[in-house]
Amino acid sequence: MISFYTSLLSRPQASNGTLTTLCRDLPNAESLVLTDSQRLFVSGREGVYELLASPDGSCHTRLIPVAVPGVRMPCMINGLAAHGDHLYLACAYVHQSEHPLVKALLDDVNSVEQTATGLLQLYVAAFTFRVESWIVRCDLRRTPLAFTEYVAQLPGDVASAEQRAVSLTDNILANGIAIDAKGESIYVANSVPGVAAAIYRVPADLAGNTRKAMLWCRPAGCRPNGLEVHGNTLYYTGDGTAAAVLGSVPIKGDGSAGTSQVLTTSPLEIFDDLTTVAQGFVVAQFGDRKGLGAGALHFIAKGGRRLGVLRRQEISKPCAVAVAKGAGRFHTAGDLLIVDKHQGRVLVFAPDEPWRNWLLSRTA
Repeated sequence: MISFYTSLLSRPQASNGTLTTLCRDLPNAESLVLTDSQRLFVSGREGVYELLASPDGSCHTRLIPVAVPGVRMPCMINGLAAHGDHLYLACAYVHQSEHPLVKALLDDVNSVEQTATGLLQLYVAAFTFRVESWIVRCDLRRTPLAFTEYVAQLPGDVASAEQRAVSLTDNILANGIAIDAKGESIYVANSVPGVAAAIYRVPADLAGNTRKAMLWCRPAGCRPNGLEVHGNTLYYTGDGTAAAVLGSVPIKGDGSAGTSQVLTTSPLEIFDDLTTVAQGFVVAQFGDRKGLGAGALHFIAKGGRRLGVLRRQEISKPCAVAVAKGAGRFHTAGDLLIVDKHQGRVLVFAPDEPWRNWLLSRTA
């Protein structure tokens, strides 16, 4: 276990261990989810990939296409979440102008590689044109796998907190998503630039549920990115005006949002995804705001203090992270699964014993 005095008094420790590349060249790799049965899925430009073990022990991928009527393709394939036998995916589409001048200045942002330049183009387009999103679902018990079930269209299925319809001109760029322990509500980060950035709540039940998706919370001072529910709290990463943010929002007994709280900030950096453990968080720092610096993984205590950092030459633009709670074909309990947008890589980090104990500890 990381000692109490070390956590209070010292600078963040370097995290030691072994880093292995599972696969590479997944176009525009973005998000990652590890199911309770230790199946590993990664989202990318063409859809969602399941990572499978070959007979020789190497990794190969199987594409799970998006085949939901009404979902515009190609679209941005973003956040993933899993509950039980179902996999949920957030997709977003920017309705760019077909004007020749616009096409000359901006690539198709729905399929652009999300480098620093690509993200700048995306934000310009999303600030200018209409953006809509979908939450879709895949039944993992079916063969072949495909996303075939419609859950919600945003903003079309959104009502305001007063149950009034939101104008269809309101932009929603669905990014990170998370689902509660009961599998009843999906939380969606709207990462669109401007004042519309917020967290929405979407009913997960498809069977005759007439409830509308709701604007749930606007975290102060940031555009939300990654989301994760732990107990009765939603944790989020976001981009503020001058700093990356890690924060929390209590989930009240009636499902409404409590007051958001900033746990820590990081000037001039970009926080993308996060995962929670009993003692804190692992946060994927995508890089810096200039797009020049390499990213890292940060080990952060519940109170917001940085305990450790993982920086390696192989880690350039980490955008998603998960902690293995059990053993699988490619990992053991306590390993970190990492998606790095550079070269579309998926990596496994086997930490040394102190950090593995910290990641697997059941007590705060």
